[in-house]
Amino acid sequence: MQLDNVAVALRPRSAWESIDLGVGMLQQWWRTLYASFLPVYLAGVALAFGAGWAWDKAWVSLVVLWWLKPLFDRVVLHVVSRAVFGEAIGVRRALAEARAWLGTRVLWALTLGRIDMARSFHLPVTQLEGQRGRAGRERRKLLGRRAHGYAVWLTVACLHFEVVAIWSIDMLGQLLVPAKASEGATFAEAFFAGAEMDNVFDFADFAIYALAVLAIEPLYVAAGFALYLNRRTLLEGWDLEVALRRMVERRAAPARGAATAALALVAAALLALAPLPPAQAAAKDPRAEIAEVLKDPMFPHQRERMRWQRRAAEPQQAGAGWDLRWLEAVGYAFAKFSEAALWIAVAVLLGLGLWWAARLMPREGSAPRAAWRAPPVLFGMELAPETLPADLPGAVRALAAAGRVREALALLYRGTLSALVHGRGVALLPSDTEGEALLRVRAHGEAETTRFFGELVAHWQAAAYARRAPPPAELERLVAAYAERFPREQRA
Repeated sequence: MQLDNVAVALRPRSAWESIDLGVGMLQQWWRTLYASFLPVYLAGVALAFGAGWAWDKAWVSLVVLWWLKPLFDRVVLHVVSRAVFGEAIGVRRALAEARAWLGTRVLWALTLGRIDMARSFHLPVTQLEGQRGRAGRERRKLLGRRAHGYAVWLTVACLHFEVVAIWSIDMLGQLLVPAKASEGATFAEAFFAGAEMDNVFDFADFAIYALAVLAIEPLYVAAGFALYLNRRTLLEGWDLEVALRRMVERRAAPARGAATAALALVAAALLALAPLPPAQAAAKDPRAEIAEVLKDPMFPHQRERMRWQRRAAEPQQAGAGWDLRWLEAVGYAFAKFSEAALWIAVAVLLGLGLWWAARLMPREGSAPRAAWRAPPVLFGMELAPETLPADLPGAVRALAAAGRVREALALLYRGTLSALVHGRGVALLPSDTEGEALLRVRAHGEAETTRFFGELVAHWQAAAYARRAPPPAELERLVAAYAERFPREQRA
């Protein structure tokens, strides 16, 4: 590490200013950083996608990609740390030196270290300094003084950035992609209606999450490394060392060799004439010597403490007017009275709320709710069985053969709703939408019927709202599925 070649201005900064320095570092070297980060990241994305594809569960891909984040951070730190100290490396060299950044406790980082909320701040201690075990813990503790909280908040902020990026990409996709009916459940449906989590996330969500991590993770690592640099500058005086070296270089004489030789001769003469030390010199304790030196006022100690302390009453000057201490007593009494009145008002409001809630609760002997009745009309379609043809599949096929595919699909949809309401007892309401009707059918507990009804609703919405009629083969498959699912509803 050569401080002479450092590419950033080393000076004491506040924690937030040093994090902003990390953003500037990413802006300065973003091409090299992302070019080196992208091959490793794409390999991780492919691994995560393969794991989810093998399990046929998209959430597995999300978990694997999240779990591999510490591995991606190492290549970013490897590149940015060398760029800071004036050693710009390319993609080939970064990948060729993979052993240098992969051999630094990667397994620990992917297990116990995965819960570290200050991961980007502690990573240089492990990867660049090679500190492990007790020495690493003490080193992280030393650097974390007056900086660990900021590193944790950096993690929280970048997590929120990821969430915002995910929502933004998802909303942009919904704006650009035409709307279509979805058979999967939303997260709210899965949480409140008990749907399976396998239907909540798909591989499109995994792609959106991968894009968000690609954008935010290098920023997170660069900001944490800048916070680490600032702490080392404060503790080790890097800025002073760089300034002194530059002063020496500017004032160095051309005859540096001759001056060095003369100094060497003088030092040798002084050593020859110096008296020998006593054979039995008293041994000194280095810790005691250091403690004595630190007692000097030239070495101040800075500590941050926060405590609550009562404000001292201002001294009253004698003979400075009227004694108004009675106003303080009156104000104190009024404040206590107001506090008591406030608590009484809260108790009264709470009692009124409980009384009102109790009145809304059903009581024994109260009038029972009206039994559910099958709606005669739903979505503008008559559901009475007598309004349907005796051979509904045949009628649907006849309409389709005559080229009236939309009317055939409408008849099949109406017949399915009637069969669900009158034959299966699905409690559909006149106010239900297509999505709510699908949820009620799913709650009824028949998986095959739910799948068939979901496909039928999707085709009906496409035909009714987008003027996209299903192919004849697809319509024939739906008719056959209807005849198989509702054999009892077929009338002679």
